[in-house]
Amino acid sequence: MKRNERKEMILESAKRLFSDRGYYQTQISDIMDAADVARGTIYQYFKNKDDIFTTLLESYLKRYENMVSEAILKLDLKTITPIEYLRFRIHTTFLFFAEDPDICNTLLRMGLGLPQHFDSVILRFEQRITNIITNDIQLGVNNGHVRPGLDMEIAANFYAGAILRCAYHFFGGASRGMSRGDLEAATHKITDMIARGIFSTP
Repeated sequence: MKRNERKEMILESAKRLFSDRGYYQTQISDIMDAADVARGTIYQYFKNKDDIFTTLLESYLKRYENMVSEAILKLDLKTITPIEYLRFRIHTTFLFFAEDPDICNTLLRMGLGLPQHFDSVILRFEQRITNIITNDIQLGVNNGHVRPGLDMEIAANFYAGAILRCAYHFFGGASRGMSRGDLEAATHKITDMIARGIFSTP
């Protein structure tokens, strides 16, 4: 097995264990067994369990940023309506978590119980989503779609919190996903709820 392939195998094994058992209940020996490698092999790639976990968190952030960047290229920003744009943003975030429930569990269920030195990575992920929402709301204000006087900081954090909580409800924990039809229906309902709170017209 090539070096990069072995490293990815270790990360995939660790990801499933962190998702199922949690950070504290997962030990290096568990990762060794799941990946079927020796302890020395793991230490060729990672300093310790913290290093493995941080590597996973950083990869989640990069994957989300790449997905958002690639998704926006598919839109025709000249013709899309505000409600369609909002729905697209929500749907893209839901798809990110739907494609890998282990990411959902690690970021959204475990975040509050992790050691403090992981805060910066998780906060960057949350801030990335909040920044996207803030920019979208500002765009709506500039184009007269968002009602005047809206507190953008509160609105962005409310919106982000709702999306992340719904993502965990739909794709994390024991639920482990939903059908495509149910996902589409949920996206429409949540879009409608948020739109009623921020848009200047129905």
